[in-house]
Amino acid sequence: MPKEVRLGFIGAGGIAGFHLQNLKEVPEAKVVAFADPNLDAAKKRAQEVGLPVREGETVFADWQTMLERVEMDGVLILSPHAHHFEQILAALKRGLAVLCEKPMVITGEQARKVIAAAKEAGKPVVVSYQRRFQSAFRFIREQVRKGVLGDITFVEAMVAQEWQQLTDGTWRQVPELSGGGMLMDSGSHMVDFVLWTMPSKPTMVTAVVNRCGTPVDINTVVGVQFEGEGIGVLVAMGNFTHFEERYTFVGTEGAMWLQGGQVVWEVAGKGQQVIEPSQMPASSTPDRHFVEVVLGRAENESPPEEALKVVALTEAAYQAAATGQAKPLFG
Repeated sequence: MPKEVRLGFIGAGGIAGFHLQNLKEVPEAKVVAFADPNLDAAKKRAQEVGLPVREGETVFADWQTMLERVEMDGVLILSPHAHHFEQILAALKRGLAVLCEKPMVITGEQARKVIAAAKEAGKPVVVSYQRRFQSAFRFIREQVRKGVLGDITFVEAMVAQEWQQLTDGTWRQVPELSGGGMLMDSGSHMVDFVLWTMPSKPTMVTAVVNRCGTPVDINTVVGVQFEGEGIGVLVAMGNFTHFEERYTFVGTEGAMWLQGGQVVWEVAGKGQQVIEPSQMPASSTPDRHFVEVVLGRAENESPPEEALKVVALTEAAYQAAATGQAKPLFG
């Protein structure tokens, strides 16, 4: 088993900085190349990590050329959403492990093909859903799955930010490149956390969408029926004034919610307690986890099978909003 993991980046935009910061804390990770149509962006990232800037060797305008020329163990895919599918398949075909930004792909059909390709290649695809590796989110999920709240009867989730303002004039508001708006993009994290945490599967979806004069969804309200008695409402608000996120899980034995970074647990009839960080599991990052998976030290906790669930619900929400009719899911 190798002692280091050589990594190439497809995409050198803003999100690349987030991943590079995470990788600084992973001594086994070695970044060896960057590819971006904006070659200057690739050169800048190479300089940031101390790579010699050599066109055609460490920096590329074309990602396919990078895959052909550079010896790597894995690749980070940080490109516009609609490009992920082709790039994941190409990387797997070359025997590379993949860490892909969310959403993994933009259709359920693509997700199923990625799952099949990963199995055929025998290489992991890790999707960068960072809430799966953060203390507060892991704590809530563990408690819900242990049944401390009893049977979950209601879940409420909301993610809000100035997404419309921040993405104006960018590829994120071009449906052919993004696959959708706020729900497909930042909302993907919310959908993933809810589906990862809920013990029961979603069976029916309703939705209403407001594009606020743009080509993509800005504000979306999704209603979800789960197996059994559970229902939920997921809100993606894309024209807010700042970033905010909250989750509430209500069960037959109590409730637990996360807001403002604070987890509160209330047992029915016994009062509330604020969960201290010392009571929560340790945090990690998708990047550290990816390297651990590649080195064989960890099982993949964010595989393509999970990403399929997210895109399937998102597709169903868009279809329900377009038709005004509830959409069956995973039936």
